[in-house]
Order: sequence, then C-alpha cells, then structure tokens
Amino acid sequence: MVPKNKGELGVKNLKLQNIGLLLKHLDKFYNKAAVPWVYLIWSSYYQAKVPHLASPRGSFCWRDILKLQSGFRELPIVLSVLGT
Repeated sequence: MVPKNKGELGVKNLKLQNIGLLLKHLDKFYNKAAVPWVYLIWSSYYQAKVPHLASPRGSFCWRDILKLQSGFRELPIVLSVLGT
C-alpha cells in the first residue's frame, strides 16, 4: 500500500490480502490444526491420499484454495534457503 502523502489513494491491494488469507487456510490444513473444518476435510477427502497428488475435491471455495497449494508448498523451501 502506498500512502496518500506519496501520491497514491492509500487503498490496500485486496487481491494480495485475499491470497494471504487463503494461504493461512492452507497452512492450517497442511499442518492439521485443531480446527473442525480441517478434520472434516482430511477425513472426508484425503484419508489415503496426499492432497497435492489427488484431484481437487470439495466445494468451489476449497478448490480455489487448492489452486494456491503449489506456491504454498514451495514457500518453506524458499524460507529455508534464506535461513529463516
């Protein structure tokens, strides 16, 4: 976001914020957080399969979230290379 005093409108990039929120959902999902929806999705769709090798299943919202999984799975590799 570029502030108003720098010549911009001061509006946040909502597309980036949405991607950040969806990545938070993927983080909870892959780390099997103690959240009811995580348990429901794992037990309903991925009992014997790895999520990134299975075909996208579930609601249209969940399939949209799964579209980001390749970038999400690459993120830890980048962070480990940077030493964080």
